[in-house]
Amino acid sequence: MLMNMKLRKSLLSILLGCGLVTSATAAPLSGVWTGWSQIASEDFVGSGGFVDPGWGGQTFDAEYLYYKVTGSVLHLGLQTGFDVVTGKVTYSSKDYYSGDLALSFDGNTSVYEYGVDFGLLTKDYSNIKVDMGTGTGIDGAGFYSVSLWNGNLVDSFEPFSSPFAMDAGVFKKILLSNISGSGVNGSDTSYYRKVSFDMSGLGLDMTNGVDVHWTMSCGNDNINGHFVPEPASLVLLSLGLLGIGCRLRRRIKLTGSKLTA
Repeated sequence: MLMNMKLRKSLLSILLGCGLVTSATAAPLSGVWTGWSQIASEDFVGSGGFVDPGWGGQTFDAEYLYYKVTGSVLHLGLQTGFDVVTGKVTYSSKDYYSGDLALSFDGNTSVYEYGVDFGLLTKDYSNIKVDMGTGTGIDGAGFYSVSLWNGNLVDSFEPFSSPFAMDAGVFKKILLSNISGSGVNGSDTSYYRKVSFDMSGLGLDMTNGVDVHWTMSCGNDNINGHFVPEPASLVLLSLGLLGIGCRLRRRIKLTGSKLTA
């Protein structure tokens, strides 16, 4: 069994074009996450470039997830060795692509009912374009409700790393921010994405927590986080939504007409 496992790792490493690298640990990028709460950490690169469940070293390492709440706005952050600035990595003549942020607000991670698209070109492991009807592989950056996820990853990684990217859904909100960048920790380069959207009018409840998931088109690594906003953040969120509701009611009263969504 041990020999078979070693052989499997060796063969998959060759198939995925992953050369042997030393183990490493990337730290949170300095100054990028000030004021944010960390909700997941999977930054270890093991022997031979193992990042679990696959290989590839720092280039495919999913490192950290973050969040913060300001008023009615939810902010989410991702740090990874995978290039989420361009959303594409070419490794041993094969192209790999960043997935979307998968979100669940009901405590059930077997189905992620929402997602955030960064607005980047997306293709699955077979290099087939993935989008929600545009046919271009590119959807508008935003927050979506999701009816279908793409999970076309390396077969043996699929059960662990799915879902990958949104395949069908409905646009709900524009992103108020969609910021990307990179930094160097020692000899390692890490990339980040910071997005935010206004939760007002969505009917979402965060009192039971929010689950967040991300991976890339091969599924070499994935990261999963769960958070329940601190009571103070929930109060601010409630007050923000209440204030919006009051303004809408005042508009209706002043105009004497009903507003439509």
